[in-house]
Amino acid sequence: MTDPAPAVDLNSLALVFGNLGLGVPVGLTRLDGGSSASYRVSRRDGDDLVLKVYNDQRQANAGKETYAAGLLAKLGVPITQFLSVDESRSRLPFRYAVTNYLPGERVAVFKDAPDAADLYREMGGLLRQLHGLRLPAFGAFNADGIIDPITSHSDYIVRLWTGVLDRFRHFGASPGLADRLDRIVQDNLDIVAHTSGPVFAHDDFQPQNILAQRNLAGRLHLTGLIDFGNARASDATFDLAKALFCCEHEAPGSTEAILLGYGPVDHPNPQRALWLYTLIHRLVMWYWLRRIGVIQDDEIHQLMVDLQAMAQEKQP
Repeated sequence: MTDPAPAVDLNSLALVFGNLGLGVPVGLTRLDGGSSASYRVSRRDGDDLVLKVYNDQRQANAGKETYAAGLLAKLGVPITQFLSVDESRSRLPFRYAVTNYLPGERVAVFKDAPDAADLYREMGGLLRQLHGLRLPAFGAFNADGIIDPITSHSDYIVRLWTGVLDRFRHFGASPGLADRLDRIVQDNLDIVAHTSGPVFAHDDFQPQNILAQRNLAGRLHLTGLIDFGNARASDATFDLAKALFCCEHEAPGSTEAILLGYGPVDHPNPQRALWLYTLIHRLVMWYWLRRIGVIQDDEIHQLMVDLQAMAQEKQP
C-alpha cells in the first residue's frame, strides 16, 4: 500500500541539500511503487539522488534501512546507499532519507516481456547471494542491529507464529480455521528445526523492489535492489518462501525461473518446507492487509480462500 505523497517544497529541499553539501536540487519526479513516497531529485551539477519520505508511522524507520543496507555494502550488489537520514522533522516536515539513484525500472514493468524469465532467473541468483551473508542470530533489525536476537530457529518461528496467530484471530479470522492452521504448524515443527542458520533476509524480495533495464545489446538485466523496510535475520528457506509467494502474486509463473537461478534449497524436504512457510506468509499478509484497511470487514479475500484450501489439502 503506497503512502500518500507529502508536499515537498523545492526551496526547503535546496536549503537541506546545501547544509549537507549535496549540491542544488532543480527538479523532483515522483517515483512509482514502494510503500514510501519517493522522489527522484535532479541536481544542477551532479548525479540524480532520491528523497525517500517516511510519512506513515506504520513504516520502518530510516535507521533500520540504513543498518540493513550497510550489511550488504561488501557484497557488490547494486543497492540503495543512504547518504543522509533525518527523523527529527526539524528540517523538513516529515522523516526522510537521501539516497543514491539507481537506474532502471521496477521488474514488474517487464512482467509481460517475452524474455522476462531472464530477470527472474537473475533474481534467484541475487537472492542466493543475499542469503550468503551470515548473521549471528535470528530477529528483526533496528538502527543498531538485531532486536531481541534468538539463536534457535525453532524458538524464533514458534514465537513469530504465536504472535501472528493472535493477530489473525484479532482481525476476524474464523476460530475454527485458526485452530486448524495452528495444528498444521505444530505438527510440522520438525521442518522448522532444520536450518542452515540466520542469514540476511530482504523479506520483501519481489518485482516492485528490484530494478532492471535493457543493456546496449537489448538484454534485460537487474540494476538494483531497494526498500529494506522489512529486512531481518532469518532462515534462507523461510525468506525464499516469502519471495516466491510475493513474486507469484506480482508475476504469476515466475517461480520456476527464480528457483532455477537460486539453485538447490538447503533443506532435506524443500517442498514441504516451502509449503509450510508459505502458509505462514499468507497468514501474515492477510492480517496485515486487514490492519491497514485493504481487506474490509466480511470481505472474502483470495488470501483467505487460499488459507482455507491449505487447511484442507494434503500436505507435501
